[in-house]
Formats: sequence, C-alpha cells, structure tokens
Amino acid sequence: MILPQTLPWSFVATDPEVDQLCHCFPDGTIFRPFDSSMKSDCVSDVWVTFPATPFQIGFTYPFPTLTQGFFTLTGLCYIQAMSMVWRVLYVLEHIVEHEGINIGLSELSRLYNLVSHGSHRYLFKSKPQQPHPILKTTKNDTNWRNQFFFVRRDSIPNGGHLPKKWNTDAISLSHIQESPVTKERIDAFWKLDPAIRTFSPRSKDSQEISSTSYTM
Repeated sequence: MILPQTLPWSFVATDPEVDQLCHCFPDGTIFRPFDSSMKSDCVSDVWVTFPATPFQIGFTYPFPTLTQGFFTLTGLCYIQAMSMVWRVLYVLEHIVEHEGINIGLSELSRLYNLVSHGSHRYLFKSKPQQPHPILKTTKNDTNWRNQFFFVRRDSIPNGGHLPKKWNTDAISLSHIQESPVTKERIDAFWKLDPAIRTFSPRSKDSQEISSTSYTM
C-alpha cells in the first residue's frame, strides 16, 4: 500500500499504546494520526513506519550508534526487524554504555547470524555450537506486527536518509570484516556475568537508550 503524501500533521490520541511513545521522539516530531486500515508495509516518501517494540523496551529516537549502524548497513526498514532483534540490540547498547566494551558491527556479526523469518522480516540466530549471546530475547509476541505508527520524515533527524521501501534482497552480516580488536571485545563479552547479558522487561525507572545517552 502507498501512503498518500498529504495527511494530517497532528498526532491524534486514538491508540493508547502508541500514544504513550510520543515522548520517545525529539520535540517537533510530526506523527500521522492512527488509522486501523493502514498496514506496516505501507510505503511513502513522506512517512516512516516505526514499530512500537523498541520504544516500549526503552529506546528513544535517534537510535544509538550500534543500532542505527545495523539498519544502515543492512538497508532494513525498522519495521522489518522482529522483536528479538530490538531486544538484542537494546542489551548490547547497555553493555556498550555501562560495561565499557565497545561492541560494534564486527562483534555483532561474530555473535549472530541474521536470518529471514519469512515475509522479509528478520531475526538474529546464534552461531552454531555457541551459547545464546543475549538471554531471554525470544519471547513469543502475539501482537507485535500490529503495533506500529508513522512519523513524518522531515520532522526527525536523518529522516530523509531512511529507506523508502522494504529491503527484499538477501541480507547477511557474514561479509563484515574483523577489526584488530574484535577478538578482544568478544572475549570480554563472554566474560560478563550472564545477568548482564540477559534481557529484562523495562521498569518505570529504567534508563532510556538513545544516541544522546552517550558522552562523545
């Protein structure tokens, strides 16, 4: 489905679960009013489709470096990533920020394979003969496909550079080359307490994760 380019610019409180996510975006962000007839694979040069999952677990937009780098590298639309991808990235971003291990795309590609779950939606799969890097990320969500919303491109940072169509090409992380410090970072990762490598649902006091969470 193609979204029309002329749509109301104000955010209408018609979907309570999505309405609560407005604070996860910069001031001045323009949201498209909720419309139950719209599908998550709608395409528009004006509007970007966002899943609710990353914001429900604690992300804010703009996304931090590793997370946005993953989507830039793969060319995936945000909505093409299944919930477990967002959970993995969320925990990895916490590790980057709080444990001092600068995990990047090279390390991510050594921890996981990126696989299609059908319909051009993707998830991470642990490497063969390797324990799960991030624990408790595979919760079965029954409604995640239906929780999404639209944001006007020109009202958010980098909006004009985000994909304007789903990536339907074959996608892999295997081509990413190791950096000189990849092995050192991976070894440090595996030495972490499993509790640090475990996804836990966000509490009211949990810190939100965004590109502004880090001291540059």
